[in-house]
Amino acid sequence: MNSNLVRFRATYICVLKEFTNCQNNLRFVFIPSRRKLSTTNHCKNSGLNMSTTINCYSSSENESFNTGSGIIGGYEPAKISSNILPSAMKTKFFKLSHTNDNEDVIESCVRILHRGGIVALPTDTLYGVACLAQSTEAVEKLYEIKARNPLKPVAICVGDLYKVCQWTRFPQGLIQSVSKTLGLEDKLDCQRPSSPGVLYGLLEDLLPGPVTIVTERSPSLNNTLNPKTSLVGIRVPDHKFIKDLTNRLREPLALTSANVSGEESSLRIDDFRSLWPKLDAVVDDGEVGTRYVNKTLQYAKEGSTVVQILNDGVSFKILRPGCAYENTVSVLKCKYGLKLTM
Repeated sequence: MNSNLVRFRATYICVLKEFTNCQNNLRFVFIPSRRKLSTTNHCKNSGLNMSTTINCYSSSENESFNTGSGIIGGYEPAKISSNILPSAMKTKFFKLSHTNDNEDVIESCVRILHRGGIVALPTDTLYGVACLAQSTEAVEKLYEIKARNPLKPVAICVGDLYKVCQWTRFPQGLIQSVSKTLGLEDKLDCQRPSSPGVLYGLLEDLLPGPVTIVTERSPSLNNTLNPKTSLVGIRVPDHKFIKDLTNRLREPLALTSANVSGEESSLRIDDFRSLWPKLDAVVDDGEVGTRYVNKTLQYAKEGSTVVQILNDGVSFKILRPGCAYENTVSVLKCKYGLKLTM
């Protein structure tokens, strides 16, 4: 096998194109980078052909670089077969840490998204692909990657309950119904369209979590997003990374499942590897969705429960059962007195 090492200058990533005597047919290895390491001191026992130089990086002063043991910079290397990815693929891969705030990954994703990029990332239910909802060009690219029907709306994602009302509008009938149920009629004079107000408790009972609420869109939302409807679905996933990312962006993400439209949803990044070359970045958090189990699913492959608040403000419709159907119906019917319509 010809040994060919390629320098790759993207932030936090080092690429090894091929290994000498490589038994796993590896093409890429991704390393969170902070400090340049000495090739001679750290790579001489790695099995690499040292006739060509390479820039190696590690994320701390004491982390090891040892390809022989399968550990690089304290991380498992990404093992990607050479027959899956083209050698010129520019997709960046990030592995989330459960011991820090992943600020470096967040900042990298912010830069990619601000450039109109598409990022695959974990949610509380499935892996999704996302872009800035306020960028028409990025949304068009998202539809193209998904091979999604342009008439099929895409939901948006925000980081907290107050931002839900910044980008949506709830029926006045719902506000009056909830205030009456909770005995908060005297608070209605202080109710602002862009603030949860008396609806805060209802939203808090459903979000963050595996629920997408469909209601009227705010005038602030990009009018080329779902242009054929005045409605929009919005959710706050119960996943720290995506909440931190959207709060850092201070604007919503257009978010849909990480798969080609019509194919099975993804719980691991390997499940959507056919999309990798089309994406600007992939954020890996291992398997997701394992916390949501219901009678028919081992995992949450049906995604979030999609509920529409109807214009009368006193009824709702389930558009997709998803993995939180029972809890969503119970909250809206039993606690807030809303009617389920078919």
